[in-house]
Amino acid sequence: MTSAEWNGRIYSFESGIPDGFSTTEGSSLSICETRSRDGKQSLQWNYMPGAKLTIKGPIGFQPFVPNPHNQAIDTFGIWIYSQEPTGQKLLFEFGKDERKDCHFEVGLDFTGWRSARVAYERDMTGEPLSDMQTLTIVAPASGQGVLLFDQIITSTPVDPRHHTRDRQVPFVNLQADQAANSHWLGLLRMDEVLEQWRARINIDEMKITAEEMASLALIQERWDHYLLELNESEQRSLEEQQQYYSQLLYAAENGIARPQTIDVIHIKDFYPLHCSKELLELTNAADLREVSEMLLATAISYRQSSTVAEKNRLQQWFIDTVKHLDQQGWAWGSSQGTVHHLGYNIISLYPAYFLMRDVLLQEGLLEQSRKTLEWYSGLGRIAFADEEIEGNADIFNTTLAGMLSSVLLTDNMEQMAATLGRLQRWMELSIMPARGLMAIFKPDGAGYHHVNHYPAYLIGCLKGLTPVIRILSGTLFRIPEQAHQMIRHVLLAMRFYSNKTEWLISISARHPTGKWGLDPELYREMALAGSPDGKQAIDEIMGAAYLRLLPSGATNETVARLQSCGVEPEPDPNGHWTMNYACAAYHRRDHWLVGVRGFSRYIWGNETYVNCNLYGRYIAYGHLEIMASGQPVNHKDSGYDPEGWDWNHWPGTTTIRLPYDKLRSDVRNVDKFSGYEEMTISDETFAGGLSIDGSDGMFAMKLHEHGKYNGSHRARKSYYFFSNMIIALGSDIENDDAEHATETTLFQQCILDGKDTVVLSTAGRIEDFPKITTLEISEPVWMLDTRSNGYYVPAGQQLTIAKQHQITPHQKDDSKTEGDFASAWLSHGHAPQAGEYEYTVLVQSEEAEMTAFAQAQQQAVSAAYSVIRKDRGAHIVWEKASRTTAYSCFEAGHTADHAQYSDHLSRDGSLLFVDTPCMAMLREAKADKLQVSVVDPDLRLYEGIEPDQLDEQGNQREVSLYSRTWVEAEGAGHTLTMHIKGCWNLEQQDERVQVSAHDSESTELRIHCQHAEPVEFSLVKCFE
Repeated sequence: MTSAEWNGRIYSFESGIPDGFSTTEGSSLSICETRSRDGKQSLQWNYMPGAKLTIKGPIGFQPFVPNPHNQAIDTFGIWIYSQEPTGQKLLFEFGKDERKDCHFEVGLDFTGWRSARVAYERDMTGEPLSDMQTLTIVAPASGQGVLLFDQIITSTPVDPRHHTRDRQVPFVNLQADQAANSHWLGLLRMDEVLEQWRARINIDEMKITAEEMASLALIQERWDHYLLELNESEQRSLEEQQQYYSQLLYAAENGIARPQTIDVIHIKDFYPLHCSKELLELTNAADLREVSEMLLATAISYRQSSTVAEKNRLQQWFIDTVKHLDQQGWAWGSSQGTVHHLGYNIISLYPAYFLMRDVLLQEGLLEQSRKTLEWYSGLGRIAFADEEIEGNADIFNTTLAGMLSSVLLTDNMEQMAATLGRLQRWMELSIMPARGLMAIFKPDGAGYHHVNHYPAYLIGCLKGLTPVIRILSGTLFRIPEQAHQMIRHVLLAMRFYSNKTEWLISISARHPTGKWGLDPELYREMALAGSPDGKQAIDEIMGAAYLRLLPSGATNETVARLQSCGVEPEPDPNGHWTMNYACAAYHRRDHWLVGVRGFSRYIWGNETYVNCNLYGRYIAYGHLEIMASGQPVNHKDSGYDPEGWDWNHWPGTTTIRLPYDKLRSDVRNVDKFSGYEEMTISDETFAGGLSIDGSDGMFAMKLHEHGKYNGSHRARKSYYFFSNMIIALGSDIENDDAEHATETTLFQQCILDGKDTVVLSTAGRIEDFPKITTLEISEPVWMLDTRSNGYYVPAGQQLTIAKQHQITPHQKDDSKTEGDFASAWLSHGHAPQAGEYEYTVLVQSEEAEMTAFAQAQQQAVSAAYSVIRKDRGAHIVWEKASRTTAYSCFEAGHTADHAQYSDHLSRDGSLLFVDTPCMAMLREAKADKLQVSVVDPDLRLYEGIEPDQLDEQGNQREVSLYSRTWVEAEGAGHTLTMHIKGCWNLEQQDERVQVSAHDSESTELRIHCQHAEPVEFSLVKCFE
């Protein structure tokens, strides 16, 4: 391919020296046929001091024009090969003829290939202009030498988040050191901070103790054993390895050795779209991930081999590859243009190097390899100031193993002890609850990534973290008790919102496949890590969870050990778990799980990429999901199947039913902080839940759709969970869409066989298929869905039940999917104003129970529950069996401000007034005792309205959460005031609760709330 075919802006030198290249007298240009980054040739420059290499031709730079769809900025790229480090710099100047417009420098203190990827408008000095057509490369002022250049790209648009600074170009993308992707891109800063920390603590003067030596030896032994055991299956045949290395290292053409270039897939991010495919083919690179995986396989083979000749072959392949990686620029101080998401590509390199540490030491490559691991794992992050340390799921998942391996590779035991001690501190701070929406862990058990609770990333995070916790346990370097307890808490939460192992669809983010789930091995690791206080070698709570999560009859060494200690499988979790940092609540009894999820102005409702979750807009609009069927319980047996799923009808949600071309997400690149993704939020702060006694609970939200789609769509929704009964209320449903129906979905379930049917109290079993039945309900009805869950629907509503074949678009690529489904929904008409609904779910019910329930609801004296109030101001429910009144106070004010509410709310123990929108559950424990649980669901990360979230018409506009400074804010505390009917005192003192006034009529309480954490306490009656 000739330079002309690259439109004059990309030079690969496969056809010789292009027109327009020249150098000053005394220096020379030639074609090098022995080294290249792509193809078979590169440009060789033999330079004298101060020499200039001039390239005449269109640069192609175009200034960035602000827009909401693409934030890419024009970037210069080049590969440079240096035969030896010089410690000097190479100057790049851009302009037109003699005019100099902008410039930058590249450090030459390296051997091998290095890349520079420099954005014109952000990274260069000066002002780039679109008519630039001259590039001048200026050699160092002193000394002469030889440099090779390849794959010069004079200008191409690149995502501004991806450029990565390193030892050669330390000025590039400085903002990345503090950006959301700094955990990937901040390697240079991390390395510099680590150097400063080591100099500050003066390792040379440290004296290691015998106890520290014993701990280090035990940790090294455990780590070695763990890596061998974990990766044993990675071993490959000698023939496969020989074939691979022959191509990677020893291939030759026309007598010239041509080892393969080694790249990551992200290199394509720097290629112009019009020739990306051709450049990838021309480079013909080995993938770094595959190279790393093969090195690990070779390390395993070497450690398991007992044949000297075989070991020698394996050792040679391994060492030659390590040297080749170094020449390719996969070495300390090099970022290869970008290292975004590198952890996933290099994860196998860390154990490979550690397992071959003796060979690396023998070959004189141990220190070089240790520094390489330190650099790419970002070990220097451990040396940040304590207040700056933030956990990250990607790092625990992909690079913690590299961090630990790099620490353990040194033969300087004082350095190992000091660095491991700091790693221990970094782990502690990364694990403890983070402020605001920062990662990773929250007090309620949520695990954060992408500014939300994200189990799909949390599972990888814990896979990387829990083995390290176990390996450090019982030594001087074990993580502190509080951090250990936090991980246990997170795992207990995960096994609560998963059933048996699959977590709820509503918290699956951009992966609504129904296939994601927890890994029992996490519980095994924590069981073997011992109790959080370090006093017990086995954590029986984690061990019991592990035994329950294993497939029936499964056995292994850990199972036998746990059983010998008297540990038995825990029963299925039971109770109610509030997780307001996930804007979700979970309710369990027996074998089943029900979860509900919403969203707010802090917590996004859906995550959508250009190829993921394209129809997931409604997934958090009050999604009430029941997982109760299957052996073990799973999504498909419980009714969820994405093949043919109607994305308008998530159970529990109140939505506008749209044709799919209107429902499909419009994914944009809205700013320089984010990529092509959608994470829409509301402008409402009221969304969340609480529990009482850990057994029952509630959830409520002010639903307001983002203005990007239909900002007129609103509803006030609440859910109340008592035993197997869930009461669902909606009011103030409104929007201006007169073309499409607004509906609240009761259920949607895939039909697995012809016997799956719906039972309707007024019609019996609905056997026909297909069949759609719409009823104007004049008398209450009940239904059983295809999974034996019961639904009681009071009169005055329009109910539709459908059994039909559904053809819907795939959530990733719009391809056709189809399946048979049964569903039911309540209709609110078109463009509703003040719409409402009420229904009750009895989980895992039967016809006799539903009949009795419906009959009981007809009389106040026998009704299981009563709706006391349902309007814009509040939803209030009274539950008879537990004598609990639950309040969703959407607005501040009096709860009994209408005559029809006065009878129930005039009794002692009723809530009369709140000065803050909140939720409360008041339970009459005894005649003289009242149990109270209250929450302010507002995370209070900022006050007021952000002007840049509104367009000129005052409608909510899309912004990236990564651009919001309040994401890192500590949630403000707030003291709310509530009045309770009657005279009451606190049963026990609680610093969060104060009885500020009381008399015979009412009691005033002041309750301090923070982090949307429920406050639970007991009151006792005053006696004169």
